Parts: sequence; structure tokens; C-alpha cells
Amino acid sequence: MRHFTTTMTRGLRDTGGNVLPIAAIAMLVAAAVVGSAVDISRSYRVKNRLQSACDAAVLAGRHAVSTKGFDDAAEKAANNYFNVNFNDSDQETTGTQFTPSSSDNGVTVNGTASTTLSTLIMRLFGFNDFSLTVTCASSMGMGNADVMMVLDTTGSMAWALDDTTRIEALREAMKNFYRTVTTATSGTNARVRYGFVPYSSSVNVGKLIYDLDPDYLVDERTYQSRVYNSKTDKWTYKEIEYDVSKYKAFQTVATNTGNDWQEWGYYEGEPRTVYSTWKGCIEERATTPAVEFKYNSSDGKITPVSARDVDLDDAPEVYDDDTKWAPMWPEVAYVRYGKFGDYTTKESNSGARAWSFCPYQAQLLREMEEDSFDNYADSLNAEGSTYLDIGMIWGGRLLSPDGMFKDNVNAAPSNGGEVSRHIIFMTDGEMAPNYEIQQAWGMEYWDRRVTANGSQHDARRHTSRFLAVCEAIKAKGIRVWAIAFAAGLSDDLKTCASADSSFVAADADELNAAFQEIANEVGELRVTS
Repeated sequence: MRHFTTTMTRGLRDTGGNVLPIAAIAMLVAAAVVGSAVDISRSYRVKNRLQSACDAAVLAGRHAVSTKGFDDAAEKAANNYFNVNFNDSDQETTGTQFTPSSSDNGVTVNGTASTTLSTLIMRLFGFNDFSLTVTCASSMGMGNADVMMVLDTTGSMAWALDDTTRIEALREAMKNFYRTVTTATSGTNARVRYGFVPYSSSVNVGKLIYDLDPDYLVDERTYQSRVYNSKTDKWTYKEIEYDVSKYKAFQTVATNTGNDWQEWGYYEGEPRTVYSTWKGCIEERATTPAVEFKYNSSDGKITPVSARDVDLDDAPEVYDDDTKWAPMWPEVAYVRYGKFGDYTTKESNSGARAWSFCPYQAQLLREMEEDSFDNYADSLNAEGSTYLDIGMIWGGRLLSPDGMFKDNVNAAPSNGGEVSRHIIFMTDGEMAPNYEIQQAWGMEYWDRRVTANGSQHDARRHTSRFLAVCEAIKAKGIRVWAIAFAAGLSDDLKTCASADSSFVAADADELNAAFQEIANEVGELRVTS
């Protein structure tokens, strides 16, 4: 380069009129200008590629952060992503290095990437290479979010799973989800609210309905029950209408439906008074025994429109009990048998207590401290059959911005920002209705609200409800996440979930990983520098 400068200086001082040296010098100058433009352009391109790879890598690394922090797995994810996006051979570089790190156990993942690019033309003038270095970082920058957890708490959730149980694994995954999101909101003014709908064969939403308006619950209800006939000294099992005005108000009510022996058997003892207080589980509004239900985007309704049970938004009408809910009343519910011990819909002198299950109470959206959240998770109990539809119906009702609970849903955050809405739907099985038990649609074999004959295509009809409700919820701009836990991911779950929002979790670790991935998405991972 020094020789080139000296030669050019001498040429410029030569006034002998020889144009060839001047032309040669001009060509060298032009070559230097063009060459620098070419090589600088290459360096810009490579540096941009290096920056993109760095950004992508720290995003991947932060996404892989679990409850273990920025561990070897997260570091490996970052390195792998960088290597996929930046290759020395493709970029004509050498000595590329990428170093991911985190000084706060994964809250923010930092990265430094460097490489060397050899020049093509400027080396003729003594400039051999460019040393390129970029930095990057990724963290969760939470916006406002409402998260409704719709959780399977059926009997199978009590089953053993390695050294724990399914319900215990769920509780732990929930708590870790909360901690991840809380870490992301620390030091911000973001608002995150949580709601819950534990479900099995019914949902415990009675207190929420009663607090909204007691008249949304009927005052009279017909149940499959029994009455004692003192003349014949026998019980008569049949449909009986009860006054539920006090029972729905959570008052203790006395009924003469018990006896001195275990009511689950066939013993026909004399009646005794049974005292019962409503736990809060409900029987659904009026429906129709249709085989197929569909969501219509044109009017936002689910057909058949006579099926009030799948209507997410409309409030009950004052004088129409078909539009209202009823308490599920286990203490008065009885099945009845025919002469040969088979079920019968006719009045009978033989029967037994119906099985009835009530999950833990649902919760409207609200901000929660960690202790409160953990206590809720620990309160979940496992019992009952799998009715996916009743869980999704009430998850949709409690999160709908257009429904009965819209005042809660639409409460504006103090920061004035937009709110993203999410349903996390978790189940450890497929639809498994039981026509013998008391559940959200009564006692199906006898009430026949879902089927025409008490059992035909029972699961299919409930599944059709489930899928129609899923579409109605997604149409409201709510993202639906679906997790199949200790079970395969069915086509129904995949259809129900929003795009790229379904997971399979075979064990506790995978369940936790699924909740963490959702937390990262809810937390809006972003490049911060």
C-alpha cells in the first residue's frame, strides 16, 4: 500500500507529459474504489447475516429456558440455532464464534458472534480481511394477558405417573407457568390475570352464576329421584319436581330421600332426613338431542339455535326456565331398575343412589399473588368422567368479551394497553361421557337431553358440541392452546386448538415443558438489543 502511494505521488509530480503513467495510476485508483465498494458491500451483507443468526439464536435459547434456568439444554438450543443460520462455507468466512450467556439465570439471554471475512480486491492494496462482531439479547417483554386454564380433573388424573400422579404433575406445571410469567412482568406495568375452569362430568360455576344474578338459576327442577310410600313400605323411584330456591342459595336443605343404610345399594330401609348444601356444580340449560352442532361465522351462532347449552353469550330470560341453569343435586338423584336389574325409565320400586362428581370451584379472571395461585392449584381434586365440552363451554363463557361476564373480561388495564386472551385446555383423555351418572346434562339414560334413547352416539354428540364451541371461541380472537397429557393428541384436540398451539405431554417433564412453551408465547419473547 505504501509502494502504491509513493508511485502515485511520483506520477502526479511528473510533468513530462507522459499520459501512460497517469492512465495507469487512474486505473489503480478506480480499482481501489471499486474494490473497496465490493468488499465493503460483502462485509455489510455478512454482518447483517451474522446479526440475524445471533438474534435467532438468543430467541431460541430464551425459548428453551425452563424452570432450570439457562442450562445446558438452553445453551445447546442457542448454539444449534446459530449454526443452522450461519455457515462459514456459505458466507465465505472463517473462525466464526458464537457465545450465548445469561447473567440472570435465563431471564435475558445474551449473545456475542464474531467472524472474519477475507477481502477479494482490497487485498491487492494491503487490506486482507474484515473482523466482524455483533451482540444480541432476548428476553420476555410481557404485555397484558388474560389466561383461562380449563383443566381436566377427572378420575384418571389421580393415576400414578412415575414417582408422582397426574394431578400432582399438573399442579407443579401450573405453578412453574405462573413463576415464568411473573418473572417476565417483574419491573413492568403489565397486567396478567388468571381464571380457572376445572372440569369433569360437570363444572363448579354455581357461585359465579348466583353472584351474577340469582334468577339465572331455576327455582324448581325435576330430578330422577325417589319418594317413600308408607302404605306399601317401599320406595318409588321416579321423576320428582323439587323446590330448589333455597338449595340454589347455598342454604342447607332437608329431604326425606335417605335411609339408615348405605344409599348406594339396594337396601329398602325406611326414610331418614338427609341434609344437603349445594357445592356449586350445575346442570346445563335446555338443549336438543341433535347429532351435529356447527358454528356459523356469519351470525356468530351455534346451530341448532335451540341448544342453549352451547350458547356462550346470551343471558337467561326471566320467565323462561329453559334458558336458566339448575343446581346438580346429588342427595336426591337416584337410578332405577327393572325386574331383572336392568335400567328402566318407568317408575320402579328398585333403585340406587346415582354417582355424582363435582370438581373444584371455577374462578373469574383476576390478578393473583403466588401464594393464592399455588393454593388454587393445590385445591384441584381428581374425580368424575371426561366431558370435554362442559369445560370448554364454561372456559369460553368466562373469557368471552361479549357474554354475561363481559364486565370482568373487559375491565381495562391501568396501563391502557391491549389485552391478549388465552385458553389453556388440558386433558388426559378423550371424550368419555357416562350415561349412568348425574352430570351437567342430568342423568342421560333417564333424562335423554343429549341422545334420543339414553346412550346412542353419546360421545359423538358431545364431541360435536365441543368442536363447535372451540370455533366460536377462536372467532372471538381468543387463542386456544390444547395439551394432551399422558394420552395421544386426537384429531379433535388438534382441530380445537389454534394454529401451532397443540402439545403432547407423555410425562410430568413434558407437561411442564408444554406449559413453559405456552408461557413463553404468552410472554411475547422478543429481541431486546
